[in-house]
Amino acid sequence: MTKYLFLFLGLFFNHILLTQAQTLSKEYGRIGQYDVDYTCTGEDKAAEAVVLYDIGKSYFIRDDNGFDLVFERRTRIKIFSEPGRKWADVEIPFYHKGEEWEKIYDVEAYTYNMEGGVLKKTKFDNIDTHDEKKNEHWDVKKFAIPNVKDGTVIEYKYKVITPFVFNLENWKFQWRIPVVYSEYNVAMIPFYEYSYLLQGADHFDAQKSFVSPKNPQQIAGINYGEMIHEFVMENVPAFKDEEFISSINDYIIKMNFQLAQINSLHGGTSYVVTTWPDLIRDLKRNENFGRYVNKSGHFASKLFNMDSLSKMSQVEKYNLIMNKVKSSISWNDHKGIYTSKSAGNLVDTKTGNCADINLFAIGLLNEAGIEAYPVLISTRDHGKIKYDYPYLDFFNYVIIFANVDGKNILVDATEIHGSNSRISPGCINDMGLIINKEEVKWVSLEFKLISDLQTNLNMNLDGTKLSTHMSLSATEYDALELRKKYGQNQEKIKTHLVENGYVVVDSAITVQNQSKKEAPYLMSCDVTMEVEEINNKIYVAPFLNETLSINPLKQKTRSYPIDMVYATKRNFTSAIHIPEGYHTEFTPEAEHIKNELFEMDYLIDQKDNQINISFTYSFKNPVYEAADYTKIKYYYLQIIKKGNEKVVLVKD
Repeated sequence: MTKYLFLFLGLFFNHILLTQAQTLSKEYGRIGQYDVDYTCTGEDKAAEAVVLYDIGKSYFIRDDNGFDLVFERRTRIKIFSEPGRKWADVEIPFYHKGEEWEKIYDVEAYTYNMEGGVLKKTKFDNIDTHDEKKNEHWDVKKFAIPNVKDGTVIEYKYKVITPFVFNLENWKFQWRIPVVYSEYNVAMIPFYEYSYLLQGADHFDAQKSFVSPKNPQQIAGINYGEMIHEFVMENVPAFKDEEFISSINDYIIKMNFQLAQINSLHGGTSYVVTTWPDLIRDLKRNENFGRYVNKSGHFASKLFNMDSLSKMSQVEKYNLIMNKVKSSISWNDHKGIYTSKSAGNLVDTKTGNCADINLFAIGLLNEAGIEAYPVLISTRDHGKIKYDYPYLDFFNYVIIFANVDGKNILVDATEIHGSNSRISPGCINDMGLIINKEEVKWVSLEFKLISDLQTNLNMNLDGTKLSTHMSLSATEYDALELRKKYGQNQEKIKTHLVENGYVVVDSAITVQNQSKKEAPYLMSCDVTMEVEEINNKIYVAPFLNETLSINPLKQKTRSYPIDMVYATKRNFTSAIHIPEGYHTEFTPEAEHIKNELFEMDYLIDQKDNQINISFTYSFKNPVYEAADYTKIKYYYLQIIKKGNEKVVLVKD
């Protein structure tokens, strides 16, 4: 009887836990049968996971100095497959400045797993967490919810309290996985006014604003209440990003908040969102921006012989200063628009963030008589700037605009492997704001020159063993990528070649022009590999494993641009020496495509015992409109087709 009684109670409570309503439960800690059984349909039917609900709430609380902001979040996710288990790894960003820090508390999580037909609910109150530093002002608290497998439902919640009222939490309605229900509630008080931008959609599924039913509160003799704003979106599809995208932050459905004005308890109003000229003026006066540039100029006489410098041409002075900064100060990988240390401390420690380094270089250039200004930008991973809204939060990086002998140059002094007339690839993102006087002037960050990668292959066949001398030449950003990735490190180059299916002759690897940043990066090596032999026929891939084999564009359609960062050209040449006793049975056909978007040439020529094949293609634009997606996808298919066709040799 006892045994059956416990079984009955277990089934009874499980029945209560698994409510039969055909709707998803939004009550934290209480899961419904529909949650457990939920599956995705339509375009998201193959999703690795799904957000069942994501509910956030921001509100103000009193403290001794006025108000703090509190943000609460609770989220429930169902895991469908092993790739979806990464959604059990939770990250919570938190901000700090000076001695003040945002605090994360009340972190809690559950897992729900069906075991033997019974739902097992496990609560994790004290999850192991650790903090990671992102930059001078942002850290991330991370934790992993344990006991997650296919079919698991996870749930977590947390709170963040902040003294920084400008940091009202933004809200993302769209994830990389589908979202069934997303809700954000904001309780406003009359002392702080915010503007908001909705991106990626023109309306909410539900929206309402109302006065809080709570009794009015009082501070400094002033009665005030809350105005509640609720925003809801349902059945938001997964954002299926792929190659050639700047940042999903540019395209996902989300809300951004910006503190617009502060209404003082003692009367008076201060405006936070003003105009671009006001923003520029404030930056020029800021101790960690404009004034830092001025102070940095004083170090020119300590780092250079000013008499010698005065006798140089502008180009010589410019390169001397840029090379000195690049070689003596290393970037700590931190982004930001404000400096993190004094100019003297930067010189002593020899490391700093992007603002430290680039603003310091601007000060030196100005002192040497070269016109140079800071440029505020948003890096590719940060998203694009909305030009109609003067929000400083849009920016996260500083680069240099210089006029050298009448030529305008954009440069990033943190990029030690780049030339002194190029910015980092991650900085190529639409437009930048030049901080010069109070004039609003934008500069294009687009790079229009073609980056060229040429691969030459000279092949000799001995039986089924193919010995090849391979040489590579890269220019512009292709050269920069190779300098950063491999440089002169033969072991790294060898590892890459082995992973690509080759046997490498170690002593034959050579690299040229690693430090000559204006010259092409050159690499050569000798490799061997087995070729395919079927029915006494030998199949030779003219370009070995060097051409594309997988189309990077996989979606049927695309609603956002194809952003390749910079225009590219790829040139492959192959000389195949036909061994004695063999002749050619098949060679690929020539092909030519040419239009305003793309160009491809495949040429083949055979003389005596040598086959010469040339394969060149070029994407002419750095960015293509979404309307061109089908065409670009087709061009990639043609590249894969022609690049992987084989020459067939047979015995005489």
